[in-house]
Amino acid sequence: MKDEIRQDIFERSVIVSTSRSKRPGAFIDKKHREKACPFCPGNEAKTEKTILALPNDSHWNVRVFKNKFPVLHTRTFKPLEEGFFSKYTPCGSHEVLIETRKHDHEYFNMAEKDISLIIEAVKHRYTELMAIEDVNYVAIFKNKGPRAGASLSHPHMQIIAAPLFPEAISDEMRQSEEYFKKEKKCGDCVTIKQETRARRRVIRHNKDWIVISPFISTWPYQTTILPRRHFSEISEMTEEETMNLAKIIKKLFHAYSKLFDDPPYNIMYHNFPGSDFWHFHIHVYPRLVTHAGFEFFGLNVTITTPEDAASALKNAIK
Repeated sequence: MKDEIRQDIFERSVIVSTSRSKRPGAFIDKKHREKACPFCPGNEAKTEKTILALPNDSHWNVRVFKNKFPVLHTRTFKPLEEGFFSKYTPCGSHEVLIETRKHDHEYFNMAEKDISLIIEAVKHRYTELMAIEDVNYVAIFKNKGPRAGASLSHPHMQIIAAPLFPEAISDEMRQSEEYFKKEKKCGDCVTIKQETRARRRVIRHNKDWIVISPFISTWPYQTTILPRRHFSEISEMTEEETMNLAKIIKKLFHAYSKLFDDPPYNIMYHNFPGSDFWHFHIHVYPRLVTHAGFEFFGLNVTITTPEDAASALKNAIK
């Protein structure tokens, strides 16, 4: 079976990517990982050609290349089969961003300038990929640990440029737009003001960013990172905002590591181009529990209140 995008009569979509079953699944043992890990320095020939290296190719701290086992990979988006059900070419791009040269480094033990370099690389790739014809959304995310879906342990992110809007983004976009039409205000800007006044769910803030434990948290110790200034996509971030985001990320993940001994997690960057109703934000989901059958109905149960989670994370940062 070849790779394809499928869509049904309700416009629900799924990507079929059979090549993904061939990716490496083992977390490399400590004794041999530096030699074997394809993401470590010296093993560049084991991956695809470098697309971006910062600060430079010869001694990179951040490196981007195409995924060997891409979810999407063709240049054009066109029908393969139309009828009651539809099939399309798997149009798009799938890249891997290596966050550090060091196999064991995570955000809590990285220098702030190194985290800012990761963000700069993400900004660069987002801008380049959004300019490609037929690309309507660029998904930026990180899976850390096998429970969060990572197949290799070296710190890395993934960037997927797709012709379709992810369902979660479409739903969030619709809700944000409806609130904006009704209130003539950005819902996240209002939320930032409210949470700043209440202080119960604010974990950390600085001049440019705020971290909150959302009032509606579907995972225990879930957090959202929001810019204080309204902008809708990562490419609009200033140099100062980039550095201050790096500071926030380091502090937040220091708290996670202190409380949960470097837990598995997922990070999602939520962008939407040039919008008054959409506020750029980052979701962090520590994978401390496993969702069960009830959650598949869309009715989520969390075992920790956002207020208790905020208090614990805040105290862990001090």
